[in-house]
Formats: sequence, structure tokens, C-alpha cells
Amino acid sequence: MEPGAPTYSMSVQYAATEPPPAANPLLDDPRFRALVRERRTFSWMLTILILAVYFAFILTLAFVPALLGRPIVEGYPATWGIPVGFGMFVFTFVIVAVYVARANTFHDRAVNEIRQGATS
Repeated sequence: MEPGAPTYSMSVQYAATEPPPAANPLLDDPRFRALVRERRTFSWMLTILILAVYFAFILTLAFVPALLGRPIVEGYPATWGIPVGFGMFVFTFVIVAVYVARANTFHDRAVNEIRQGATS
């Protein structure tokens, strides 16, 4: 052992002189639990929706590549895969915006209302 290094002994007993901190009363509120369940359901719904779109795009590329490889206008090199790919980015931004808008309005307001009721 290096000189000056702290040593730790397993035989030291720590006495619990203070009670453990009380749990947040908000966590026991049935309204808060219902809100958490609703938010989780909404989040999973959006997650499944976005995964379905992404997997549909990938599976289309894998099994029917000619569908997205067709030119938009005959004789020009731009294919339908390009706007569909950009559309997926737009779809992702829209899904994120929907979640953020709902979280910043409905969920935050509901938590504040529950918190106001729990503290009064």
C-alpha cells in the first residue's frame, strides 16, 4: 500500500442517526401516475409510428428497389427515392415537434397542477 493513501476498513459500522429522506409526495399521487402512464403510451405510439415508417422505407429498398428507383420525370436522373428520403426527415421533425409541443403544453401544465394540489 502506498504511504499516505487512504485506507478503508470493512469493519467500520455506520450508525443511521438520521431517518432516510421522505419520498416525494408527487410520486405517490394517483393523478401523477396516470399522467406518467399516459405520457409513456403517447411516447411509445410515436416511437412505433416512426419505426414503422423507417422500416417500410428500408424494406422497400430491399425488396422492391425499382419502386423508389423510378425517375420522377422520364429522361431525368432524379428518382422517387430522393423525395421519399427527404420526406422521412420531414416526418421525423414533425414527430419530434408533436412530442415537444405536447410535453411543453399538456404534460407540463398537468404536472404543475398536480404539484400545486400536492403542496397545498
